[in-house]
Amino acid sequence: MNGWVGRCLRVNLTEGKHSIEELVPESREKFLGGRGLGVKVYADEVPPQTDPLSPDNKLIFSSGPLVGTGAVTGASCNVVTKSSLSGTIACAKMRGHFGAEMKYAGFDMIIVEGKAESPVILSIMDDKIRLVSALEYWGRSTSETEDRFKASLGDQWTARETFLATIGPAGERLLPIANIVNDRFLSVGGAGIGAVMGSKNLKAVAVKGQHSLEVSDGNRFVQVVNTMINKLNSSPLTSQSMTQWGTAFLVGLCYPKKILPNNNFLQASVSLKNLGTDALESAFALRSRGCFACPVACIKKTEMKHHIYEGKGMVPTYLAIGSLGLNCGISDLSTIGTASMLCAEAGLDPVAAGGTLATAMELVEKKVTTKDELKIDLQFGNDNSLLEALQLISTKKGHAKRMGQGAKALAESFERPDLFMGVKGMSMAPFDPRAIQGMGLHFATCNYGPHHLYGYTFIDELLGVNENLDPLTTEGKPALVKLYQDTTAVMDSLGLCNWPLMGLKFKNFVPLINSCLGTNYTADDLLSIGERVWNAERLFNVKAGIDGSHDKLPARFTEEPISCGNGEGQVSMVNEMLPEYYSLRGWSGQGVPLAETLKTLELEDS
Repeated sequence: MNGWVGRCLRVNLTEGKHSIEELVPESREKFLGGRGLGVKVYADEVPPQTDPLSPDNKLIFSSGPLVGTGAVTGASCNVVTKSSLSGTIACAKMRGHFGAEMKYAGFDMIIVEGKAESPVILSIMDDKIRLVSALEYWGRSTSETEDRFKASLGDQWTARETFLATIGPAGERLLPIANIVNDRFLSVGGAGIGAVMGSKNLKAVAVKGQHSLEVSDGNRFVQVVNTMINKLNSSPLTSQSMTQWGTAFLVGLCYPKKILPNNNFLQASVSLKNLGTDALESAFALRSRGCFACPVACIKKTEMKHHIYEGKGMVPTYLAIGSLGLNCGISDLSTIGTASMLCAEAGLDPVAAGGTLATAMELVEKKVTTKDELKIDLQFGNDNSLLEALQLISTKKGHAKRMGQGAKALAESFERPDLFMGVKGMSMAPFDPRAIQGMGLHFATCNYGPHHLYGYTFIDELLGVNENLDPLTTEGKPALVKLYQDTTAVMDSLGLCNWPLMGLKFKNFVPLINSCLGTNYTADDLLSIGERVWNAERLFNVKAGIDGSHDKLPARFTEEPISCGNGEGQVSMVNEMLPEYYSLRGWSGQGVPLAETLKTLELEDS
């Protein structure tokens, strides 16, 4: 079927039954697959007012049509649901091999509905679909669950070919900052979805299969793949920076521009000591690991040797260094790496966890609460208390229970909502919006919350890949934000990673897509589909009560200027940019898609 399997697995956990359905061709054409088709199916089947943790909510795993075909970076699977943290639609990104193996198991999409009576694992092995009791795995970490389940298969080769998406204790206890972890330690980009999975008593989904996939024009497809690999290998960012250090190389670029936050975004980071790429290589023995069909291999594995966590692990990424490190006043890479692995083991979202602890630290610093009241010495720069807190959060005991609800709930519980640095209930990814204006606008308007992976404006604002734009200026930024939001939406829908956009232009993917699917898309055609997906998400959120009134950054960024260095005196100009952004989107002044916009995008019946 030219990239597609054409089948969807629907699993009703309440009844313990499953059915196999065909995916509607018209929906595939309008939404492509992955994130887009997942959003379409979810919005059609789940009322916007549904409680995220009720059995009526659904959890959709959706791989795009290029996943598993050998398309360059064709590995991304999206998890679509309603987040228990933000209350918005969530379209989390899953890297690694799970998405490709899901298609080899015979399915483009898995829809999970209802709630199992007791904990289960959904096992999909070569057309054999079972719900396996997970009582022996409940309460265990994500890695232990994966290791034990694979051992139960009794065959090392079958185990090696089996990939799992798992929740940890945080998801089991329905913590809003819980995440899903796949392929042992890869954190799916989505706080709140782990709790949704836990609310269904679903400990894990395991996939393995031997189905084959076809492409429309094999010879042309192989030629295009080789050309794209050569381009990636000739780009310094994708052949050197990302390949050597992963996303951590961004630390050295963001630091001098005051984009890296420090101490809950109170100030820009003041020191790069022990955090640069040289320090990274000194602290860890870096080994590269690539997702399925990815020549960049930006995931950096290592052996962790901290006394709190020892064993196989992952070198801290830019997100970990920013969220679990500098924003909590921590600069020791060993501590940050350990914190990142503790999040993976417990199934905690690292951005949400880091944002919550940074909020708690500022509450202590401002004497709103005390270490005695919190029962833990949470202060900026205290390495040991950071690790202790991460271990306690998923136990859901005492004040750890309060912290497990997320930064917004924590700040509000102490009547200091102004100390929550986030949007739509989600903590901010570690990019200070005062120092990178386009990213600030994206953070305010993103359908899911302030996460950079849904609108890569830093590709031009920081890296100058397509245009060399000053991050401090606002001119042209609304159009830039819309472009990258639409681009990431269509890339996610196809199942393609966005990181290669550092070395490839979006138009370079068009021949790959057409030779795989047998289509005649232009770049503009594809961006129109991305725009349709973005608006479908927005429409769901509006119906759920989340509109333009939620498109705002904390007052810290619009009222408190950067105090030193590059951009001194600068605040975020998000409020000045919003009207132009809404106009470009075809939305009202309240951020609601207009009737004519929905008609143009064929969403008028949504």
